[in-house]
Amino acid sequence: MISFRQYITEGGNAVEGVSGINQENSIDTVKSAFKDYLKALGISEKDTALLGSTGKKAPGAVSGDIDIALSAPALLKKKGVSTFGDMIDLIIDITKKKGYKFADMRSIGIVSVGYPITNTDGKQEGKTVQLDFMIVDSVKLASWTYYSPSHLESNLKGLYRNELMYAIAKFAGIKVKEMSDDKQPVTWDRFWFSLTHGLQKGTQTLKSLKTGKITKTAKKVKPAELLSDDPDTIVGYLFGSKYKASDLLTFDQALDAIKSGSFPHKTHRKAIYKMAKDGILKKKYPVPESLDSLI
Repeated sequence: MISFRQYITEGGNAVEGVSGINQENSIDTVKSAFKDYLKALGISEKDTALLGSTGKKAPGAVSGDIDIALSAPALLKKKGVSTFGDMIDLIIDITKKKGYKFADMRSIGIVSVGYPITNTDGKQEGKTVQLDFMIVDSVKLASWTYYSPSHLESNLKGLYRNELMYAIAKFAGIKVKEMSDDKQPVTWDRFWFSLTHGLQKGTQTLKSLKTGKITKTAKKVKPAELLSDDPDTIVGYLFGSKYKASDLLTFDQALDAIKSGSFPHKTHRKAIYKMAKDGILKKKYPVPESLDSLI
């Protein structure tokens, strides 16, 4: 099954007949969607976050879809809404009344809508774009973790920066708790960086939970616990107190912070670079020379 992270970073069309949207039409289309949905959802614009590249690409460029995060805590204040399923059903009910095509993807917290493009540039008359409503616990966190640099900030997608985050998190919280007879780590504490939850902590082990024998694959001893979902706090753990979340919006900014003398996990730099490279290649994207040259 596709994950929330895969869906938003790799993209995908869930609704038939949609097209990309010209940058000149994107913001006006979002404004139209807000008029259609926000009042009916019982939330305001502050309870939302635009994710991805919408409105950030160069003039004449095209975005594949529009991603809008919706605050779960805000939606729960709506009369008659008390569960996650209620939130999804509410979005779908509004969509049906508007007569728009949609795809119910509640397994990953998304409702995809074939939404009419506001034809500001006069080039997309009668066309629709896929509008993905994504329910999140924190729009503040989502707007940072799913941040997509504008064409003026970077030519690299947000996923490049996040691969560095995953790698730093793994090594930032490493604390070996048990060694094997040949002095190899068997059980250890570590952090996980999650785009939807924030910074988590937990324990992994190579021991079989049934037999106690050493296995090849590490597994979590129990579900990870949330350490923080505040972007500035997360950055403090990963990069040190010198930085705020607003300082680390692009791959180059994150890489420079790792290379700086103040980086608190400098003993793990090589491992961080290697893990980030492997993650980028796994997603089938080219590895930046600025990273490859450090390995």
